[in-house]
Amino acid sequence: MKMPLALLAAILFYCGPVAIADAQVDPFYKGKQIKIVVGFTAGGIIDLWARLFTQHMGKHIPGNPDLVAQNVAGAGSMIAANQPYNVAKPDGITLGMISSGLYAHARS
Repeated sequence: MKMPLALLAAILFYCGPVAIADAQVDPFYKGKQIKIVVGFTAGGIIDLWARLFTQHMGKHIPGNPDLVAQNVAGAGSMIAANQPYNVAKPDGITLGMISSGLYAHARS
């Protein structure tokens, strides 16, 4: 009986200050909009997965940001893959949902 109480006290002591410190900091994504660039046309299975993701994932990110899907079809989703890489700012606000057939090839 003493061991579980000591373990519970240790867990509460360890997690208590961390939870208080985290509550005082504003989340990064608060009031922001995350854009998901989808590499296929609207109505396809990848588009449906992206829209399902955008409906539910905002609730699980600190700050509860809005998620929006944007379709950028063409070149087997290569155009959509290049948009977050070349056009968007590198701040984590623009993500891509592209074909699994694309891969990154490092230049040597």
